[in-house]
Amino acid sequence: MVPPRPGEAMPGGAALLRLAGLPVRLWLAGGCPELFALLARTDAAAGAYRRSARTLAERLGRQLVPRPELTDAERVAVLELRRAFHRGVPVADDERVRLAERAAAFGDATLAAQLRSVVAEARQLVELDTRLVRELAVERRRLQGLPWLLLRSSPVGSAALANDAPEVLADIERRLAAGERWDGKRLRQRSDYLWRLVGRGAAKTTPRTWFGHLALAPVSENPRKNDTLISTMDGSPAIAGQCASHHMSNVHTSRHALEEIRCGGDLTSVEVSLTGLHWPDGTEFVSWVMDPADRSRMREVRLRETPALRAVRRALANGPLLWPELLTRLLGTRTGDPRSREVLTGFLTHLATLGVVQPSSQVTDRVGGWWTSPPAESGVGSEFVDVYRQGTAIVPAAALRRFGMAMRLVKRLAALVEADAPAIYHHVLQLVDARPNPVPDLVRRFLFDHPEYRTPTTSRVGWPEPRDPDSGYAHFLTLLANQPDEPGGTVDISGELLDVLDAPGAEWDWPADCVLRPLPPNAGEPLAVLEAVGPPGVLDARFCDGLRKLSGAEPDLVVEYREFLREVERIQGGRFVEVLVPPLGERAANAVRRPHYTPLWTGDPDRRAYYGYHPIQDYLPLHEITVRRDGREVIAEAHGARVWPIYHATRAPSPPWDVVLALLRTAGPRGARTGYRWGGALAAFPGRDHLPRITVGKLLVLSCAQWRVHPDELWEAGADPDEKFRALGRLVRRRRLPRWVFAAPVGGRPVPLDLASLPALRQLDRLLAARAAAEDTGPLLFEEMLPAPGQLLVTDTAHAPNDQLAAQLLLRIPADSGLTAPEAQAPHADAPAADMRDVIEPVMVGVGMAG
Repeated sequence: MVPPRPGEAMPGGAALLRLAGLPVRLWLAGGCPELFALLARTDAAAGAYRRSARTLAERLGRQLVPRPELTDAERVAVLELRRAFHRGVPVADDERVRLAERAAAFGDATLAAQLRSVVAEARQLVELDTRLVRELAVERRRLQGLPWLLLRSSPVGSAALANDAPEVLADIERRLAAGERWDGKRLRQRSDYLWRLVGRGAAKTTPRTWFGHLALAPVSENPRKNDTLISTMDGSPAIAGQCASHHMSNVHTSRHALEEIRCGGDLTSVEVSLTGLHWPDGTEFVSWVMDPADRSRMREVRLRETPALRAVRRALANGPLLWPELLTRLLGTRTGDPRSREVLTGFLTHLATLGVVQPSSQVTDRVGGWWTSPPAESGVGSEFVDVYRQGTAIVPAAALRRFGMAMRLVKRLAALVEADAPAIYHHVLQLVDARPNPVPDLVRRFLFDHPEYRTPTTSRVGWPEPRDPDSGYAHFLTLLANQPDEPGGTVDISGELLDVLDAPGAEWDWPADCVLRPLPPNAGEPLAVLEAVGPPGVLDARFCDGLRKLSGAEPDLVVEYREFLREVERIQGGRFVEVLVPPLGERAANAVRRPHYTPLWTGDPDRRAYYGYHPIQDYLPLHEITVRRDGREVIAEAHGARVWPIYHATRAPSPPWDVVLALLRTAGPRGARTGYRWGGALAAFPGRDHLPRITVGKLLVLSCAQWRVHPDELWEAGADPDEKFRALGRLVRRRRLPRWVFAAPVGGRPVPLDLASLPALRQLDRLLAARAAAEDTGPLLFEEMLPAPGQLLVTDTAHAPNDQLAAQLLLRIPADSGLTAPEAQAPHADAPAADMRDVIEPVMVGVGMAG
């Protein structure tokens, strides 16, 4: 297969559309822009009054107080008013004002008129403030219980509550039945939680049960409208139609079939394998197993190498076996002897209790039918749920070609950044030399030298500051810094600018997946916000089996990528090997699911936890893989042949599996481990509190407008709700913030905020509390929400007519040069020989706020 060039429509190709589960209307229901507009009017009136009052106070003191005609009562009245005017306090139209007015009339009629005018301003200000307080109370009453009503009125919201938060659902129902009110402490806390769910389900598109959905969007050459990345064949708005759910048991818990063995249940489908990471150490056998006291951690287990243990090891050396087959191999002619089976079962149960062997049951799943809206019984407890939609969305090939043009500029900019960035490496690579060393031996040596080892932190938060002041990247940042900092402004990175900076011409020598937020068509405006560029086949991996079961065929993205890998194998003569790393946590266990991209796998022998179906495969134990260094290249081999490890999962492994992955991925293709996140450009400018939107080629938004908001710009600790409301409104106007933003502490998880809503106050309080708990002294980061509500391109049929859904696209860039030049496609490591370093984690240029 010769992959097409970037932007060319692949025959039968399709993009993956990631959709918010809830329409944005539900989130916007918490907004009250009229109330914040009234606050702006009140603040403007207060400002005008203070200016007028100060002017009048000075005039009273200069012209009226010294006059001898004033009686003592009149002078006291004038002095009291003068002090009130200096403080900017609204004065009432009382006896003091009338006395001062009479006194002013003796000397200057214009002074009396000015006094009447300022008193009228004070009266108007008091009326506005009274109205503001009244409407603020009305708004608070309106919001009481509103997120509960919104979620319960939504079929998707109801399904999400039943699936994700059944205990919260039951608690709220119990409290309401007992007569509790929403303004009570407990239900108010529940309401805050529900608002966060509404924001998560309406403003974010990361697939998560019923709150985030997926659909395929085919590439088409002939739509009526091709000036946007999401269109339809007839040019009408794209529609998300019927939904279907894919329910799957938790692969973390299904891997532990120990109880089935103990209870003597049906074991015909139970597979048994050794734990993936093990090695002999003298007279002992060392295994790294899950800690039963904390399943998110691993621990070392050492056993004496007995003949019985050696027999089990040999039987399972080449991969997992079904329980009956394992008994047959170990017992031979004694398989039918009940006593022998009982003794062996007891021994295997003991090994399974220690974690040295892992019995696993079949992962179960089911696919529901297509519905217009979720059925009432959509809550499924501990199962994982992915939701898919049918729809009319397509990706116009013409827009895809424009996107491909912009991505060439993005690649050049990435090369400019990388040339200045430090290499990110794992210290285990210092053990790699010219001699072939088995992977477990290197891991064992590393752990012996680092007994307190913890996973190093390698991710960068935002764009990096330049290391070399004379680098092209440093000059690029200087040019950005010199651009006018205007509200609503945009800075564009053109090809001509990259030429001036001597940015290298860079091609995509490996396929890459791009995550974008499409923007509505508008002449001269960008096509989308580019959130991330990552290795192919990772972000979509978990969902491919569900798409296969619903459509009856594997997605084109899977088929084409698999063919690409096979063609590289044919030309280069090596083999790709998939690295399977066991899930160590129950909450995100199913993130390890993936399609079959290659028939060879290593790491965890228990493949059933990872794959939706099981074609004939070959297991390559870790101890059969050796790693060596040849100049700048790290090479992995098995049985004398080259292997290229690849890893298709979004989860970062825990120690010591991260050490294993560092060794293996270094010997794999660089394009399969390198990625970029382009949000967070403000991090490169520590002296600035605002950065405008940055685009590339006027086709893609690389970084949305950002603001640093310091806590002292918000409110003091202990401020009452009215003070917080007024402080937020003033912050928005003073900093010229957009109404809709994502907000987070530096490096934190972004939260969608409607800055014209009262729920935003509680969410900001929560962000400030999290910041304080982490002893973070830095500011909060605000980023414009783009596209904003009202700019969304997909309409929903599961709710009210014309409801809009937030959407993301996952598009794959094929390799630039195809496979006509094998050396251009050869997987390589690019490890500097001098200091034995290599990049083993994706090079993340920045951290996108909306990710």
